[in-house]
Amino acid sequence: MPRILVVSLLALAALLVGAAPRAAHAGKATVGILGLEVIDDGSGIDAKTTQFAKELTEALRQRPKTGSGPYTLAPGSDKDLLELKLLSGCENEAKDCMAAIGVDLASDRLMYGKIEKRSSGYQVTLKLFNVSQKSSERSSSDIIPFAESTGANLASWAKKLYAKLTGATDQGTLIIKANVERGTVYLDGQVKGNLSGGTARIAGLSEGTYELAIEAEGHLRYEAKITVNAGEDVTHDADLEKNPIKIGPTDGGTGGTGGTGGTGLGDGIVSGSVSTDEHPGGGYRALFWASLAATAGSAAGMTVYGLKVRGADQDAKETAIRTWQDSSGMQLDLKDACGDASDRLAGQNVPNRGLLEDVDSTCSTGKSHATLANVFIGTTAVAAVATVFFYYKGFVASKSSSESANKVGARGKKAAKKSAVTLVPAISPTQVGAGVRIDF
Repeated sequence: MPRILVVSLLALAALLVGAAPRAAHAGKATVGILGLEVIDDGSGIDAKTTQFAKELTEALRQRPKTGSGPYTLAPGSDKDLLELKLLSGCENEAKDCMAAIGVDLASDRLMYGKIEKRSSGYQVTLKLFNVSQKSSERSSSDIIPFAESTGANLASWAKKLYAKLTGATDQGTLIIKANVERGTVYLDGQVKGNLSGGTARIAGLSEGTYELAIEAEGHLRYEAKITVNAGEDVTHDADLEKNPIKIGPTDGGTGGTGGTGGTGLGDGIVSGSVSTDEHPGGGYRALFWASLAATAGSAAGMTVYGLKVRGADQDAKETAIRTWQDSSGMQLDLKDACGDASDRLAGQNVPNRGLLEDVDSTCSTGKSHATLANVFIGTTAVAAVATVFFYYKGFVASKSSSESANKVGARGKKAAKKSAVTLVPAISPTQVGAGVRIDF
């Protein structure tokens, strides 16, 4: 009895161990990614091409490991295509031969291919093979330029190639939940969306790490580093701090001492120049109203074009990008989609050129409106400063001059007067500034 019990327990343990890997990936099919075969073009196989094949194979094997796509990596994916063909006695990639290799690896799909060195880069030909149906599902052939055959560029190519063959997306979505109703969302310094009701959803982001920033009225700028995973929705909670800076205390302090009045030259006569106009400062008052109108006009232009850039122009650009990507089956670099579209148009054999030209056109329109918005920002600031200056000269300084002339005695000195303009410092633990208070 003890021997029977021991044997039974060992058999059960072996069964559980054998079933564990399949249970872990029961929800997804497996894909075996075989080492890419380097083809001799007649000039021999060099070490750089062999190294490129190994690095691209490894980068492709990393894609199913992320867990976001339709497949998981088959356990036997550390084999090379050439090695398996030799072990199986196959001279080529015949369907029956590849199906037998897939069965041996316990893989539902096989991804394999070859690399040929060309004058402009490496020609990479890939296939996705359905083991059970003994048929090729998808294939691709792309040239990877020599300048993009290492490091981050190679990893980016692996994402594109894997996505093209498997249908997996290399993009993710960022969902932001903030403690403010409205605000502007930046990724890597670029405006990507706006908070509405405390929430923003930004789709179509390439997998990677981004610098997130949020600006909202009455709050300090929020900054954080976030990571977007392909095929996933990433939620980020942002807690913005209120801006602690205040305009200044109610009592601005004692004003400065007034200057010395003019010297009396006789009864009722005072030296110096005093306006005798019925309404002193009239010229400055006219300029005040003119600059106020200019400020309002510039602010209106800034608002109109700013809303266009962040609203209609952004929507038009995203729609044009999606339309071209859906029709061509290719992806633009969303970190600089406009630049990518322009570079592609400069080349040859661009698929759906008309749709890509629509992307470039919407980008040009958005940039023009952004330039106008920036111009209006500058003119608004200048006009606002001029408005304050002309207000002071036309209403405050002229009134002070008129009152001083009436209060000067025949031979006395002008009485000390509290300054009409007071500089009010504003200091906080994080910022230092100042404000101007005008007393009437």
